Amino acid sequence: MSSADIRDMLDLPSQVPSAARPPPAKRIKTDGKKLDGIHRELHNLLGENTQAVTVMQNKFKEKPNWMQKPSPWIWTKFKNQARKDDLELHHWVRGTPTNDEYPFAKFDKQVDVPTFSKEEYDKGLADTAWTPRETEYLFELCREYDLRWLVIQDRYDYEPEENEPPSIRTLEDLKERYYFCCRKLMELRRDASGVDWTPRDLELYNAMNFNKDKEIMRKQYLERLLSRSPAEIAEEERLILEYRRLQESSKKLVQDREELLRLLESPLTANSFAQYQSPQGLSQLAGNILASDKNRRRKGAPEPAAQGGPVARAVPGTPNSGAHAQAVAQAQQAQQAHVAGVQNGVHSTKQTQQAGRPSSQAAPAVSKAELVQSATAKKVVRRVPPGEENLYGISYHDKLVQGVYLRSTKISTLKPTVQTKVASILAELGIATKLAMPTAKVCERYEALQQAINLLIETKKQADKLDHEVKVLTSGNAGLQSDTK
Repeated sequence: MSSADIRDMLDLPSQVPSAARPPPAKRIKTDGKKLDGIHRELHNLLGENTQAVTVMQNKFKEKPNWMQKPSPWIWTKFKNQARKDDLELHHWVRGTPTNDEYPFAKFDKQVDVPTFSKEEYDKGLADTAWTPRETEYLFELCREYDLRWLVIQDRYDYEPEENEPPSIRTLEDLKERYYFCCRKLMELRRDASGVDWTPRDLELYNAMNFNKDKEIMRKQYLERLLSRSPAEIAEEERLILEYRRLQESSKKLVQDREELLRLLESPLTANSFAQYQSPQGLSQLAGNILASDKNRRRKGAPEPAAQGGPVARAVPGTPNSGAHAQAVAQAQQAQQAHVAGVQNGVHSTKQTQQAGRPSSQAAPAVSKAELVQSATAKKVVRRVPPGEENLYGISYHDKLVQGVYLRSTKISTLKPTVQTKVASILAELGIATKLAMPTAKVCERYEALQQAINLLIETKKQADKLDHEVKVLTSGNAGLQSDTK
């Protein structure tokens, strides 16, 4: 059964003749080859932006010019003008030979070694350890070997006469004798001629100042330096690294030391606490403390004095330590004075209201009875001494914040590194880091203990640094003294 029979049975239309059907679209084959090392999707994004064709030119060695005539080389003779024996030698010269000066003759430079007469020697060069004959022999060697002192010492073989004592000359002895004679000859000839010293002559005169003892010490130091053991070299390198570390941290050490000294020698403020008896004064004091602490952390410099208030100070490494404690004490004193002023009653209120009236209205006259009554009220209402505040249950609180909070959260926190040290010291003292009963008095004592421990840690740190510096300087002085000996 064919497909036409099935269509006839199902009443389906017959197929469209193939001639009426459109031909299928042919795929366009691209001749371009896919690039290696690139994804197909990324390659399809290129589209018509094909890569530019670069022409690579092969570089070959240039073709030799066989037709060019080679330059001639001539075997010719020459004379070295630096020689005095007129010796003739031969060498190959490219091109036409010329009778120019030998090019290496300009390097023949001789040292100008001075000569002296018998009168000059007797006048300023005489020495008991040297004879005129040996001095002349030394100058001849210096002139012959161009002041190459190692060669001069190797060739130095002076034979003394019968009446001369034998002597062994070291390299330092030869240098000292030669430079001493040269300086003396310059002095004698300048004095005889009467010509002033030129800057070049002065420079040459000062350059010939030879210190024999210093040269011997320098060589001994180099010998000891070269004879060091590996352990000594490692120790010196360790000391050099330690010295560089101390130099880098010297600035921070000076700042820490100044901060600690200011903390230990903090002067009492001479300002009055009257300006902090109002809530505005207390808020101004807190703002000044926060601003000074922020500036100190930002600049890393000593804190400036607060405007109209005491100098804020802090222990290095603690955010709110010395400055916070001093500010809290001043705020408590100001608040106590404020509460005492409120307890004075209506008398102080009346005085404030009368003082705040305009000047156009005349203040009413105060009667004698009111004065007596106010004086009696002042005598009756008095401040409780600080020692009796706990007895009567009187306390002065800080400014309360909104919401519920734990009293232990008011304890100032320290840096993590400092906190671990403080915790270890508290563990040695047998005190828990978390308070079991954080009352106001316990929290106050606990915070004071933390500040005291932090101050002790900083003091020990500075003392260790100073002790280390003293040991380094002492060892350095001992080494210098041993070297000089």
